[in-house]
Amino acid sequence: MLSTSPSETRWSWALLALYPLAGLLDALLVSAVPGWAPWNVRAGIGLALVMTWGTRRLPLVMAAAVAGLALRAVLGPPTHPLAASMAIPTLAEPLVFTPPALLLARRLRRDGEGFVLEDMDGVMRLLVLTMAGALGQSLLLLALAWVLPAWPLAGWTLTGWDGRAMTADPLTVALQHWVGDVAGVTVVAALALMAPRLARHLRPVRLLRAQALGQVAGICLSVAVIFPRVVGSRFYPVFIPLVWVAAGSGLPGAVLALAGLEAALSLGIAICDIQPYQALKLQILMLSLAMTGLLLGAVISERERVRAAAAKGEARLKTLIELAPDGIVILDADGRVEQVNRLVADLTGRAADTLRGRPLADLLRREGGREEGEEWLVAADGRALPVESSLAMVEETGGRMGVLTIRDISARKRAAAALGQHRAAAEQASRSHLTEELAAALAHELNQPLSAIVSYTGACRRILESESQSKALELMGKAAAQAERAGAIIRHLREFYRTGQVDSAPVPAGDLVAGVARLLADEVANAGARLDLAVEDGLALSIDRVQVEQVLINLVRNALDALADGATTDRRILIEVRAAEDGTHADIRVADTGPGIAEEVAGRLFAPFTTTRPTGMGLGLSISRGIVEAHGGRLQAGAGTLGGAAFSFTLPLAPLPLALPAQEVPDAAA
Repeated sequence: MLSTSPSETRWSWALLALYPLAGLLDALLVSAVPGWAPWNVRAGIGLALVMTWGTRRLPLVMAAAVAGLALRAVLGPPTHPLAASMAIPTLAEPLVFTPPALLLARRLRRDGEGFVLEDMDGVMRLLVLTMAGALGQSLLLLALAWVLPAWPLAGWTLTGWDGRAMTADPLTVALQHWVGDVAGVTVVAALALMAPRLARHLRPVRLLRAQALGQVAGICLSVAVIFPRVVGSRFYPVFIPLVWVAAGSGLPGAVLALAGLEAALSLGIAICDIQPYQALKLQILMLSLAMTGLLLGAVISERERVRAAAAKGEARLKTLIELAPDGIVILDADGRVEQVNRLVADLTGRAADTLRGRPLADLLRREGGREEGEEWLVAADGRALPVESSLAMVEETGGRMGVLTIRDISARKRAAAALGQHRAAAEQASRSHLTEELAAALAHELNQPLSAIVSYTGACRRILESESQSKALELMGKAAAQAERAGAIIRHLREFYRTGQVDSAPVPAGDLVAGVARLLADEVANAGARLDLAVEDGLALSIDRVQVEQVLINLVRNALDALADGATTDRRILIEVRAAEDGTHADIRVADTGPGIAEEVAGRLFAPFTTTRPTGMGLGLSISRGIVEAHGGRLQAGAGTLGGAAFSFTLPLAPLPLALPAQEVPDAAA
């Protein structure tokens, strides 16, 4: 159960204070039958209290009932003294109405102001459960009359319509109590449950309006018509002001009108000399008024709530349509425009009213097919805006309607055009950058063979001048080999930079490393260093020989530079080739006894143009990593077993021992 609001809590304590006072009405609002009240206010208050508080404060309600009996014993008129036996139904009344109250509390909706009765379901539940509770109270009275022969109900007398006195049987009197309880409890309970809501929304200014004053006058006049002489035909005018109030104010107004009508009728019964059978007629009239007013008021309130919800939903929908990021067009079943939002009006430069009733073709044009064609929104000045649209057909009462969403894609097209231009510029820049990289790589890689050619031809010239032809021929052969190698390097680098792929072929690992050693023999000797080879027997690599040779040459030259800068006398370089554990790759490592890798370049060692040599280009390691990665490996740097730097990488092994081709590039051996 929801917690009660502060206003509901305050009103509940006020009802508890009114509960003992309501018991005095049994002695004041009496008819010709002593001890019988035509309108049970106390039971309605108790029902509302139990609904609000539940059973946790039921002892307070019982205490209020005891207080009411005490007040009646002290303040009650001497003509209608309180019999001790009458205390039994008074004390049992809260207990009898507790089950219906708990069921109502579970079935009725609640909001921040209390229980919600303004619908047919709520009122019908109130009527049915109130009838059940009143029936329980009447059955209790019958049981007491049967068990206690001296019960007051058993000896009451009624005056018939012909003036003859007759004894009322307990069943008739219990029926009168049931009718009075139902009429009183339904109206008083509804008024008590709706009191916080009425107190908040009811303003004194509204009560002073001409319509409200006229309704009050109508209620008073209709009651005056009935008394003092009660005739059945005079009952009908009472319904006129009740219907008037209920139709205009719904259930809140109907409850207030019913409270006034039933209070006036009860006072009339008590003040005027009304015969018992006439009192029963008025009592049935009160029950009819209660049921008619509550049901009519519930229908009106429910209709107004549905109308308000529909208006609120329509306003929200209109707001959402107006604030939608896309243009929205509502179409009728014939494809004509019924409504457009502000965005469509702004895009077309037309007022929304001028677009209503026009066919969609005047607003939207399509070129090509539905899937691949382009759509254009026609503006008032004839401009065609590129758009994309989506149409959905919705079933509604009496036909179908179409909801067309339109999205302006002018900015998207401009962005796409700008992106195309940017992409073209990026591709051009990429090509330029690639060309620069290729030129730098060629300059770097051709530097060694060209330097060797210059060196060999210069030595050859000097030897020829000394007429030693055999040595000259040897140097000329080496120069020719270096020239052929330069051509091979150009071809392989051009293909690599063009496709990013390598042309692999089986190459014996021993031949590869031996060829690199022969190519660098003179440089190693001039540096005063020693090149050691450790190659596992029987390994064949699936590689592009020229490119991998360049990787090893770059690594050995870097090692030679490191040894030249160091102070060590043990100048050794080791090329090691071993089969990897997976059996499909070979581990290759180049280590030296130099000082190792400087800390200032360790983090950017493989970045282009990173070098510690004044005359170096800083491209060797960058090019080497690209070649290794193209073969499916990765070049890494670290500390070696010889004490200096070590570079390692993996290369794929040839799948089968095939007949190996002759090496593509002649070596530099004489």
